[in-house]
Amino acid sequence: MSTDPGNTTEKPRNVLFVFADQMHAFAMGCMGNKSVLTPNLDRLAEKGALFDSCYSCNAVCTPYRAALFTGRYSSQTGIINNDCKPIPEGERTIADCLNDHSVHTSYVGKWHIGKEPGRRNVGVPPHLRGGFTDFIGYQCWNDFIQDVLFFDEDGNERRCDKHRLTAATDIALERLGRIRDEPFAMFVSYQAPHKPVQPSEEYVRLYDDIDIELPPNFQEIEGAHLGDGAAYPWEGYPEYLKEGTDTVHYIKLYNAIITQMDAQIGRLMSQLEEWGIADSTMVVFTSDHGDLQGCHGLRNKHAPFEYSTRVPLIIYNPQGPAGVRVSEHIGTVDFLPTILDWCGAPPSPLSEGRSLLPFTRGETVDGENMVFSENFLRRFPYRMLVKDNIKLVVHAVTGEATHLFDLTHDPYEMNNLVDNPDWAAKRDELHQRLDTFYVDIVSRRNPNAIWDPLWQTDSEHSPVPYK
Repeated sequence: MSTDPGNTTEKPRNVLFVFADQMHAFAMGCMGNKSVLTPNLDRLAEKGALFDSCYSCNAVCTPYRAALFTGRYSSQTGIINNDCKPIPEGERTIADCLNDHSVHTSYVGKWHIGKEPGRRNVGVPPHLRGGFTDFIGYQCWNDFIQDVLFFDEDGNERRCDKHRLTAATDIALERLGRIRDEPFAMFVSYQAPHKPVQPSEEYVRLYDDIDIELPPNFQEIEGAHLGDGAAYPWEGYPEYLKEGTDTVHYIKLYNAIITQMDAQIGRLMSQLEEWGIADSTMVVFTSDHGDLQGCHGLRNKHAPFEYSTRVPLIIYNPQGPAGVRVSEHIGTVDFLPTILDWCGAPPSPLSEGRSLLPFTRGETVDGENMVFSENFLRRFPYRMLVKDNIKLVVHAVTGEATHLFDLTHDPYEMNNLVDNPDWAAKRDELHQRLDTFYVDIVSRRNPNAIWDPLWQTDSEHSPVPYK
């Protein structure tokens, strides 16, 4: 905290970072989607900055979270898949940085780093919590209406008899109430709309008469809902655990649970106002990765297409103007330096990103308009670069350029230009930039990272599995 010339203490700069699980960038009304109801997120975007082009640096749960908390890429931390690795020794997390700056750090919800094999709805031991002072959540999975469990700092189980979106918000508000009078940074991790999508009935009914507009690149997947599994409720779960009987039904349920989550975000925002701390709290809303929902005939995530890699991002900077729209490409590693910048903490010498605060103020920022993403799914490990709205994808093993899209004129990625002779020069230029960038970041790889080479030894990998 600082003091002004009149000796009046300035309010601490707080952070409320809320992130969804498997929500693509286009699942908000403020992004032009008329098939989903997100009134609270829309209002937050009106008050702050809406980012059109935010990408997950690795479109799967654990690698995203590791990048979020370290400000570093998967190829640097060695956390490349949803395996059991903890954040390696030698990394400096956002909680470490903020703790050293006397900011109270708090975490609520799904964690999903360092998971033990076969164990999902369990507590997270202290050495896996990334330095957060306060911590209440669970490893990587929670039920929805029965057996909703959270585990506190001492490992005590807290059982909640309500939908887990409501339970997570109740706990977040309870925890916020304890620390609201001191500088804080709270992260709230919702496990929605990740499959299986399970909204409460009141939110399901909202979508009875709403038409779902499918994107032009959509292809039906016969006999499967699009969150990865069969088109019927999972056996052994209550009626809340719905999957959808067909694609449109699945997407309606997906949108319904987003609306349910939106209502909980509204509760958080209202409480900040009631406590009188909204004008000193930066609010960030985003997601770890998207959901393909039949785009190009694919489901779930992992693929380099927009519905998988592109995620929502709204930042409310209480000191910035309202209604800012940002078109520059943003990546996961940008969050750590942004939060440190807002809190007045020293920058981390290890982080790879840049502060987004100038964008939230509507300022023009010099530098390359570029973002990098990678994924290590053994069927198709890839590296991806988006620069000035041109996307290049290369196979991470063979190095072959597999996809090139002009996102300005082809936002649904229906015209692969990688073999178009008119685009050969641009393809080669981006390929060289991607290779240079990757060699640079790998030069700063954590020497303690446990690098699993198995993804490179799959003899059945195909250089072009996605048409």
